[in-house]
Amino acid sequence: MQTFSGRVSAAFVVLCLPYVALGAWLARAQGLRSLAAFVASLALLMWLIAFIARTWRRFFLLQFPLLLLSVAFASYTILYNHLPGQAIAYVLVTSSWDEMRGFFGIWQGQKLLLPAAIGGVIYLGLAIRSSPLAISSSRNAPVRWGFLGAVVLMSVYAAQSSAAFIDGIAANPAIGTAMFIAGPIQDVKAEIEGKGVHKVPYGASPAGAEEVHILVVGESARRDSWSVYGYQRATTPVLEKLRGEAIFFTNAVADANLTAYAVPMLLTGMPPNRFELSAVRGSLVDLAKEAGYSTAWLVNQDIAVSQVLGIRADRMINPPALAGMVAGRLPFDETLLPGLQRELERRGKARFIGLHVIGSHWQYDSRYPLAFERFGSPRGMSFMSAFSRQADQRVVDAYDNSVAYTDWFLGQIIEQARNLPVPATVTYFSDHGEDLYTLDGQAGHGTSTYSKHQFDIPAFVWVNSAYRKAHPDKVQALTNNSAKLIRSHNVFYSVADLMGIEWPGASPQQSFASARFVPDPNEPYIAGGNLVTPTH
Repeated sequence: MQTFSGRVSAAFVVLCLPYVALGAWLARAQGLRSLAAFVASLALLMWLIAFIARTWRRFFLLQFPLLLLSVAFASYTILYNHLPGQAIAYVLVTSSWDEMRGFFGIWQGQKLLLPAAIGGVIYLGLAIRSSPLAISSSRNAPVRWGFLGAVVLMSVYAAQSSAAFIDGIAANPAIGTAMFIAGPIQDVKAEIEGKGVHKVPYGASPAGAEEVHILVVGESARRDSWSVYGYQRATTPVLEKLRGEAIFFTNAVADANLTAYAVPMLLTGMPPNRFELSAVRGSLVDLAKEAGYSTAWLVNQDIAVSQVLGIRADRMINPPALAGMVAGRLPFDETLLPGLQRELERRGKARFIGLHVIGSHWQYDSRYPLAFERFGSPRGMSFMSAFSRQADQRVVDAYDNSVAYTDWFLGQIIEQARNLPVPATVTYFSDHGEDLYTLDGQAGHGTSTYSKHQFDIPAFVWVNSAYRKAHPDKVQALTNNSAKLIRSHNVFYSVADLMGIEWPGASPQQSFASARFVPDPNEPYIAGGNLVTPTH
């Protein structure tokens, strides 16, 4: 190979930085044989590109897309302490463009985006100005043969353990990404299409009298930003007026800090330590249908989260499908209110209505109409605002405005249900919480470690007077359990209990609507796809 110039050396150093970081992680996490396989595969890939490019300048330019890929690949692997797999595949496939933009607008996303942007600009400048000289010549044949010999020796050493060899190959960003697309991504897509959900009947008994039960699955709601729980700003004045009618849970905690995990656990009852998408055999919607309930599922979210569970309600409403493509973002949650009203007007049959809303997901200022700009204006705040790791009160103001809008929205649901002549309940449970940098020193959700405000969430059950008269025991149990630890997977058993559904798998110990409810403080949590134990 020709003598390195200064620019060639600098470009090569920048090119190798993400690989060095991956190699260090791999040696620590998987061992030296995996590292040897990783280095050998990387060396062969570079050899192939050098053979095609012929000159240093073309070599570095051809490597540019791989550099961007390697930065993202290495950042994710180191940040979450595992190679891209089922966890991130599920998040990617079930996230809307709106949510993806939100992810890159919070600090976790920036940890992936910023290194790629900064390193890419530096590298591209060096690549363009690097030497146009040939990489190889007849004078460096011994170097080429020595290089190939080293690759062979590393491959032989790594191949002594097939598992280590495969792990090392999978850590190569180019090969690992191809494996990721061909494996986990395709598996999750198949699950979303319903191929992965093999439903098994619950064996539920028919429900009794006509009742109406509404479940609202919220989004990114942190309990400490709701004034009904003591927050200094009046973010939830509507709900505060409903004390006594609604039972507010003061220790509700999400099972996961990502929608892609939290919502499936909420709707299936699977706890974190047993959660697997492949184990899904049905959901709360299926259980309600078996019990004779008319079912409706209203979604102002990416529909893929519902599809992955195989949700097939009697009526499915997903207004964002067209509006999202036209406007480039999801509409306000109130778009679901007309559909809810139509469902409530149905008569003669017990009804279960689920709403999965966008709530307070970033970008916060796009989640509410201008009329709800109560705590300050986000004007001047942009996508770039979240790139700064400095306190920005506009972000908190926008988030609090989104909470005020959620408060109004939930009030509208309750007022619609209030007019029903039959027993009715409204259960609200957020999928997970949210960190705000100004208040918490980090932003967003989905980190690989436990963060209190990403898990502590608001939750309540509102019951009308007819339900109180028909089921005083359940209302008393809700009140008695309101200060106990309640988790996402308890919602499945609790809402079924509120609906009076009986089936062989019923578990009163997991229902906060039962006097026999027993909290489980030892159950782990899922943070960024990893099982973790909370630190307080």
